[in-house]
Amino acid sequence: MSEEEPGLAELRTRFVRGFLDVTIMKMLLEEPLWGYKMMGVLRDRYGVKVGPPVIYPLLDSMEADGLILAEEVYSGKRKRKVYKVLPKGETMLKNMDRILKDF
Repeated sequence: MSEEEPGLAELRTRFVRGFLDVTIMKMLLEEPLWGYKMMGVLRDRYGVKVGPPVIYPLLDSMEADGLILAEEVYSGKRKRKVYKVLPKGETMLKNMDRILKDF
């Protein structure tokens, strides 16, 4: 992260932690990702460290809610669950944008 106004990084961290599902879907709109890659992006982009005990139950819940979809993808012999946003998730993101604009 670059230098920012005082307090901006802390506020960003609070937002990411409080709306982790929204943050993940925003990331997935950019490109499909797997769990460990998401953890790396969250750490590198937002300075938020999230481990497997947090990320995987959240992803399972989001998939059960119809917000995202996991597809098994093979990279050589390695199998990964790669996630993408579904239309219901896109609608949720649009609604979040509307709410934030109201503030």
